[in-house]
Amino acid sequence: MKKKKKSHFNLKNLPIIIKNRIVGLYLFLAHQINIRLNFIYRKFFRREFVPIYCALLIFLITAIISGTVVLYDTNSHITSYRKMQQLFLEANYNLDKIRNKEMDVPRIFIKTLPSDFNMIESTKEKKDMFIKFLLPLILKKNEELLADRNKLISIKEKLDKNQSLTESEQKFFDLMKQNYKTTTQNIDDILVKLDEISVSMALGQAIQETGWGESRFLIQGNSIFAEWTWGGEGMLPRARKDGLIHRIKTFPTLYDSVDSYANNLNKTRYYAGFRRMRAKLRKENKPFYGRWLMSSMIHYSTEKNKYILDVKRIIRDNNLDDFNDVKLQKIEENNV
Repeated sequence: MKKKKKSHFNLKNLPIIIKNRIVGLYLFLAHQINIRLNFIYRKFFRREFVPIYCALLIFLITAIISGTVVLYDTNSHITSYRKMQQLFLEANYNLDKIRNKEMDVPRIFIKTLPSDFNMIESTKEKKDMFIKFLLPLILKKNEELLADRNKLISIKEKLDKNQSLTESEQKFFDLMKQNYKTTTQNIDDILVKLDEISVSMALGQAIQETGWGESRFLIQGNSIFAEWTWGGEGMLPRARKDGLIHRIKTFPTLYDSVDSYANNLNKTRYYAGFRRMRAKLRKENKPFYGRWLMSSMIHYSTEKNKYILDVKRIIRDNNLDDFNDVKLQKIEENNV
Protein backbone atom coordinates (compact mmCIF):
# COMPACT_ATOMS: atom_id res chain seq x y z
CA MET A 1 0.00 0.00 0.00
CA LYS A 2 1.31 3.35 -1.03
CA LYS A 3 1.61 5.99 1.63
CA LYS A 4 -0.30 9.22 1.03
CA LYS A 5 1.85 12.20 0.54
CA LYS A 6 1.43 14.93 3.12
CA SER A 7 -0.24 18.02 1.64
CA HIS A 8 1.78 21.16 1.83
CA PHE A 9 0.50 24.74 1.74
CA ASN A 10 0.80 26.04 -1.79
CA LEU A 11 1.14 29.77 -2.37
CA LYS A 12 -0.58 29.35 -5.69
CA ASN A 13 -3.79 28.47 -3.86
CA LEU A 14 -3.70 31.65 -1.71
CA PRO A 15 -5.83 33.87 -4.04
CA ILE A 16 -8.48 31.16 -4.26
CA ILE A 17 -8.55 30.74 -0.47
CA ILE A 18 -8.89 34.52 0.08
CA LYS A 19 -11.59 34.71 -2.58
CA ASN A 20 -13.55 31.88 -0.96
CA ARG A 21 -13.27 33.52 2.46
CA ILE A 22 -14.47 36.88 1.13
CA VAL A 23 -17.37 35.28 -0.72
CA GLY A 24 -18.31 33.32 2.41
CA LEU A 25 -18.20 36.46 4.55
CA TYR A 26 -20.27 38.37 2.01
CA LEU A 27 -22.92 35.64 1.89
CA PHE A 28 -23.05 35.50 5.68
CA LEU A 29 -23.47 39.30 6.03
CA ALA A 30 -26.06 39.39 3.24
CA HIS A 31 -28.03 36.68 4.99
CA GLN A 32 -27.93 38.52 8.33
CA ILE A 33 -28.98 41.82 6.74
CA ASN A 34 -31.78 40.08 4.88
CA ILE A 35 -33.08 38.56 8.14
CA ARG A 36 -33.10 41.97 9.87
CA LEU A 37 -34.68 43.77 6.95
CA ASN A 38 -37.42 41.19 6.80
CA PHE A 39 -38.03 41.66 10.53
CA ILE A 40 -38.24 45.47 10.15
CA TYR A 41 -40.53 45.13 7.15
CA ARG A 42 -42.88 42.76 8.95
CA LYS A 43 -42.81 44.94 12.09
CA PHE A 44 -43.29 48.41 10.66
CA PHE A 45 -44.61 48.09 7.12
CA ARG A 46 -47.82 46.34 7.78
CA ARG A 47 -50.71 47.06 5.49
CA GLU A 48 -52.61 48.95 8.20
CA PHE A 49 -49.69 51.39 8.62
CA VAL A 50 -49.62 52.46 4.95
CA PRO A 51 -52.34 55.17 5.27
CA ILE A 52 -50.51 56.70 8.26
CA TYR A 53 -47.21 56.85 6.38
CA CYS A 54 -48.91 58.34 3.32
CA ALA A 55 -50.60 61.00 5.46
CA LEU A 56 -47.26 61.93 7.11
CA LEU A 57 -45.55 62.17 3.73
CA ILE A 58 -48.31 64.39 2.31
CA PHE A 59 -48.17 66.61 5.43
CA LEU A 60 -44.39 67.02 5.16
CA ILE A 61 -44.49 67.86 1.45
CA THR A 62 -47.33 70.35 1.99
CA ALA A 63 -45.49 71.97 4.92
CA ILE A 64 -42.29 72.41 2.91
CA ILE A 65 -44.13 73.87 -0.09
CA SER A 66 -46.16 76.27 2.06
CA GLY A 67 -43.09 77.45 3.99
CA THR A 68 -44.25 76.11 7.36
CA VAL A 69 -41.18 73.90 7.51
CA VAL A 70 -37.84 75.55 6.74
CA LEU A 71 -35.18 73.08 5.73
CA TYR A 72 -32.46 75.10 7.34
CA ASP A 73 -33.17 77.66 10.00
CA THR A 74 -31.03 76.96 13.03
CA ASN A 75 -27.69 75.25 12.47
CA SER A 76 -26.36 73.61 15.59
CA HIS A 77 -23.59 71.38 14.24
CA ILE A 78 -21.16 73.76 12.56
CA THR A 79 -17.85 72.10 13.39
CA SER A 80 -15.52 74.24 11.27
CA TYR A 81 -15.49 77.66 9.68
CA ARG A 82 -15.26 76.01 6.26
CA LYS A 83 -18.58 74.26 6.85
CA MET A 84 -20.08 77.58 7.91
CA GLN A 85 -18.62 79.19 4.81
CA GLN A 86 -20.14 76.43 2.65
CA LEU A 87 -23.51 76.95 4.30
CA PHE A 88 -23.41 80.65 3.44
CA LEU A 89 -22.42 79.85 -0.16
CA GLU A 90 -25.31 77.41 -0.56
CA ALA A 91 -27.70 80.15 0.62
CA ASN A 92 -26.14 82.68 -1.82
CA TYR A 93 -25.44 84.88 1.20
CA ASN A 94 -23.82 87.99 -0.29
CA LEU A 95 -23.20 91.10 1.82
CA ASP A 96 -22.79 93.40 -1.19
CA LYS A 97 -26.21 92.40 -2.50
CA ILE A 98 -27.69 92.94 0.96
CA ARG A 99 -26.10 96.39 1.23
CA ASN A 100 -27.55 97.29 -2.19
CA LYS A 101 -31.00 95.89 -1.20
CA GLU A 102 -30.79 93.26 -3.96
CA MET A 103 -31.57 90.47 -1.49
CA ASP A 104 -32.73 89.93 2.07
CA VAL A 105 -30.68 88.23 4.78
CA PRO A 106 -30.96 84.41 4.80
CA ARG A 107 -32.52 82.92 7.92
CA ILE A 108 -29.36 81.12 9.02
CA PHE A 109 -28.99 81.19 12.79
CA ILE A 110 -25.66 79.81 13.97
CA LYS A 111 -25.86 78.47 17.53
CA THR A 112 -22.17 78.50 18.36
CA LEU A 113 -19.05 79.51 16.47
CA PRO A 114 -16.65 76.73 15.41
CA SER A 115 -13.51 76.58 17.51
CA ASP A 116 -11.29 77.21 14.47
CA PHE A 117 -12.93 80.54 13.61
CA ASN A 118 -9.73 82.36 14.63
CA MET A 119 -7.77 80.34 12.08
CA ILE A 120 -9.27 82.25 9.14
CA GLU A 121 -6.20 83.86 7.60
CA SER A 122 -7.80 86.42 5.29
CA THR A 123 -8.85 89.57 7.18
CA LYS A 124 -11.57 90.35 4.64
CA GLU A 125 -12.95 86.82 4.82
CA LYS A 126 -13.02 86.89 8.62
CA LYS A 127 -14.84 90.22 8.65
CA ASP A 128 -17.41 88.98 6.13
CA MET A 129 -17.97 85.76 8.07
CA PHE A 130 -18.35 87.68 11.34
CA ILE A 131 -21.04 89.96 9.95
CA LYS A 132 -22.76 87.06 8.17
CA PHE A 133 -23.21 84.96 11.31
CA LEU A 134 -24.20 87.88 13.56
CA LEU A 135 -26.53 89.85 11.28
CA PRO A 136 -29.33 87.23 11.15
CA LEU A 137 -29.28 86.87 14.95
CA ILE A 138 -29.73 90.62 15.47
CA LEU A 139 -32.51 90.76 12.88
CA LYS A 140 -34.25 87.79 14.46
CA LYS A 141 -34.34 89.57 17.82
CA ASN A 142 -35.60 92.76 16.17
CA GLU A 143 -38.29 90.74 14.40
CA GLU A 144 -39.54 89.49 17.77
CA LEU A 145 -39.35 92.95 19.38
CA LEU A 146 -41.24 94.55 16.51
CA ALA A 147 -43.97 91.87 16.63
CA ASP A 148 -44.55 92.60 20.34
CA ARG A 149 -44.43 96.34 19.70
CA ASN A 150 -47.04 96.17 16.93
CA LYS A 151 -49.27 94.03 19.12
CA LEU A 152 -49.00 96.59 21.92
CA ILE A 153 -49.75 99.45 19.51
CA SER A 154 -52.95 97.68 18.42
CA ILE A 155 -53.94 97.38 22.09
CA LYS A 156 -53.25 101.09 22.57
CA GLU A 157 -55.50 101.92 19.62
CA LYS A 158 -58.33 99.90 21.14
CA LEU A 159 -57.93 101.58 24.52
CA ASP A 160 -57.85 105.03 22.89
CA LYS A 161 -61.25 104.19 21.36
CA ASN A 162 -62.53 102.97 24.76
CA GLN A 163 -62.86 99.45 23.40
CA SER A 164 -62.57 96.43 25.67
CA LEU A 165 -59.56 94.14 25.41
CA THR A 166 -59.89 90.42 24.89
CA GLU A 167 -58.60 88.11 27.58
CA SER A 168 -55.46 87.30 25.58
CA GLU A 169 -54.81 91.00 24.90
CA GLN A 170 -55.16 91.85 28.58
CA LYS A 171 -52.76 89.05 29.53
CA PHE A 172 -50.26 90.31 26.95
CA PHE A 173 -50.61 93.90 28.23
CA ASP A 174 -50.05 92.74 31.83
CA LEU A 175 -47.03 90.70 30.74
CA MET A 176 -45.47 93.70 28.96
CA LYS A 177 -46.01 95.89 32.04
CA GLN A 178 -44.28 93.23 34.14
CA ASN A 179 -41.41 92.66 31.70
CA TYR A 180 -40.71 96.35 31.26
CA LYS A 181 -41.32 97.22 34.91
CA THR A 182 -44.06 99.78 34.72
CA THR A 183 -47.25 99.97 36.79
CA THR A 184 -48.83 102.78 34.78
CA GLN A 185 -51.58 102.29 32.22
CA ASN A 186 -49.70 104.56 29.81
CA ILE A 187 -48.64 102.28 26.97
CA ASP A 188 -46.33 104.98 25.61
CA ASP A 189 -44.05 104.39 28.63
CA ILE A 190 -43.69 100.77 27.57
CA LEU A 191 -43.28 101.58 23.86
CA VAL A 192 -40.24 103.73 24.66
CA LYS A 193 -38.58 100.57 25.98
CA LEU A 194 -40.11 98.03 23.62
CA ASP A 195 -38.42 98.74 20.31
CA GLU A 196 -35.78 97.45 17.92
CA ILE A 197 -32.09 97.74 18.64
CA SER A 198 -29.79 99.51 16.20
CA VAL A 199 -28.30 96.90 13.88
CA SER A 200 -25.19 98.93 13.10
CA MET A 201 -24.59 99.77 16.77
CA ALA A 202 -24.92 96.11 17.77
CA LEU A 203 -22.51 95.06 15.02
CA GLY A 204 -20.05 97.79 15.97
CA GLN A 205 -20.09 96.90 19.67
CA ALA A 206 -19.74 93.20 18.89
CA ILE A 207 -16.69 93.91 16.74
CA GLN A 208 -15.16 96.09 19.44
CA GLU A 209 -15.83 93.58 22.23
CA THR A 210 -14.62 90.47 20.36
CA GLY A 211 -11.96 91.81 18.01
CA TRP A 212 -13.79 90.45 14.96
CA GLY A 213 -14.41 87.13 16.68
CA GLU A 214 -11.02 86.53 18.32
CA SER A 215 -12.27 86.80 21.93
CA ARG A 216 -12.15 83.63 24.01
CA PHE A 217 -15.36 84.81 25.68
CA LEU A 218 -17.06 84.46 22.30
CA ILE A 219 -15.56 81.12 21.28
CA GLN A 220 -15.84 79.46 24.69
CA GLY A 221 -18.85 81.22 26.21
CA ASN A 222 -20.94 82.55 23.28
CA SER A 223 -20.51 86.04 24.76
CA ILE A 224 -20.77 88.56 21.93
CA PHE A 225 -21.06 91.80 23.92
CA ALA A 226 -18.87 91.02 26.97
CA GLU A 227 -21.69 91.67 29.45
CA TRP A 228 -20.68 91.65 33.12
CA THR A 229 -22.15 89.45 35.81
CA TRP A 230 -21.63 89.43 39.57
CA GLY A 231 -23.35 86.17 40.42
CA GLY A 232 -20.20 84.08 40.73
CA GLU A 233 -20.77 82.43 37.36
CA GLY A 234 -19.21 83.34 34.04
CA MET A 235 -15.64 83.58 32.73
CA LEU A 236 -12.89 85.35 34.61
CA PRO A 237 -11.25 88.24 32.68
CA ARG A 238 -7.49 87.89 32.55
CA ALA A 239 -6.86 91.64 32.69
CA ARG A 240 -9.47 92.55 35.27
CA LYS A 241 -8.55 95.76 37.09
CA ASP A 242 -7.85 95.74 40.82
CA GLY A 243 -10.97 96.17 42.92
CA LEU A 244 -13.34 94.77 40.29
CA ILE A 245 -15.11 91.48 41.04
CA HIS A 246 -17.15 90.97 37.87
CA ARG A 247 -17.01 88.08 35.45
CA ILE A 248 -18.07 87.87 31.81
CA LYS A 249 -21.52 86.39 31.36
CA THR A 250 -21.72 83.19 29.29
CA PHE A 251 -24.64 81.87 27.25
CA PRO A 252 -25.89 78.53 25.86
CA THR A 253 -26.10 79.96 22.33
CA LEU A 254 -25.10 83.06 20.40
CA TYR A 255 -28.73 84.12 20.12
CA ASP A 256 -29.04 84.11 23.92
CA SER A 257 -26.23 86.67 24.01
CA VAL A 258 -28.04 88.91 21.49
CA ASP A 259 -31.27 88.52 23.48
CA SER A 260 -29.53 89.52 26.72
CA TYR A 261 -27.90 92.54 25.03
CA ALA A 262 -31.27 93.76 23.73
CA ASN A 263 -32.91 93.30 27.14
CA ASN A 264 -30.05 95.20 28.74
CA LEU A 265 -30.54 98.19 26.43
CA ASN A 266 -34.33 98.11 26.63
CA LYS A 267 -34.83 97.58 30.36
CA THR A 268 -31.97 98.74 32.60
CA ARG A 269 -31.79 102.28 33.95
CA TYR A 270 -28.26 102.87 32.59
CA TYR A 271 -29.58 103.16 29.04
CA ALA A 272 -32.56 105.45 29.58
CA GLY A 273 -30.74 108.06 27.48
CA PHE A 274 -30.36 105.57 24.65
CA ARG A 275 -34.08 104.81 24.76
CA ARG A 276 -35.04 108.49 24.72
CA MET A 277 -32.81 109.12 21.70
CA ARG A 278 -34.21 106.07 19.92
CA ALA A 279 -37.79 107.21 20.65
CA LYS A 280 -36.96 110.62 19.17
CA LEU A 281 -35.61 109.00 16.00
CA ARG A 282 -38.71 106.80 15.83
CA LYS A 283 -40.98 109.83 16.13
CA GLU A 284 -39.05 111.66 13.40
CA ASN A 285 -39.13 108.53 11.20
CA LYS A 286 -35.33 108.42 11.00
CA PRO A 287 -33.11 105.31 10.86
CA PHE A 288 -31.51 104.02 14.06
CA TYR A 289 -28.01 105.01 12.98
CA GLY A 290 -25.43 103.50 15.30
CA ARG A 291 -23.14 106.53 15.04
CA TRP A 292 -25.91 108.67 16.52
CA LEU A 293 -27.11 106.26 19.19
CA MET A 294 -23.60 105.40 20.43
CA SER A 295 -23.38 108.90 21.92
CA SER A 296 -25.80 107.74 24.63
CA MET A 297 -23.76 104.65 25.61
CA ILE A 298 -21.49 106.33 28.16
CA HIS A 299 -22.26 103.67 30.79
CA TYR A 300 -21.49 100.63 28.64
CA SER A 301 -17.74 100.58 29.20
CA THR A 302 -15.32 101.79 31.85
CA GLU A 303 -13.46 103.52 29.00
CA LYS A 304 -16.41 105.91 28.62
CA ASN A 305 -15.86 108.37 25.74
CA LYS A 306 -12.92 106.46 24.27
CA TYR A 307 -15.14 103.41 23.91
CA ILE A 308 -17.86 105.45 22.23
CA LEU A 309 -15.39 106.96 19.75
CA ASP A 310 -13.86 103.54 19.00
CA VAL A 311 -17.25 101.99 18.19
CA LYS A 312 -18.28 105.00 16.09
CA ARG A 313 -15.08 104.62 14.09
CA ILE A 314 -15.78 100.91 13.53
CA ILE A 315 -19.29 101.70 12.31
CA ARG A 316 -18.00 104.40 9.96
CA ASP A 317 -14.97 102.51 8.59
CA ASN A 318 -17.00 99.37 7.85
CA ASN A 319 -20.13 101.13 6.58
CA LEU A 320 -22.26 99.25 9.10
CA ASP A 321 -25.12 101.75 8.86
CA ASP A 322 -25.86 100.11 5.49
CA PHE A 323 -27.45 97.25 7.45
CA ASN A 324 -29.90 99.30 9.53
CA ASP A 325 -32.92 98.75 7.31
CA VAL A 326 -32.22 95.25 5.96
CA LYS A 327 -34.68 92.44 6.65
CA LEU A 328 -34.65 88.68 7.07
CA GLN A 329 -35.93 86.62 4.19
CA LYS A 330 -39.54 85.59 4.44
CA ILE A 331 -39.81 82.00 5.56
CA GLU A 332 -41.14 80.68 2.25
CA GLU A 333 -38.19 82.29 0.43
CA ASN A 334 -35.72 80.22 2.41
CA ASN A 335 -36.77 76.76 1.28
CA VAL A 336 -34.06 74.77 -0.46
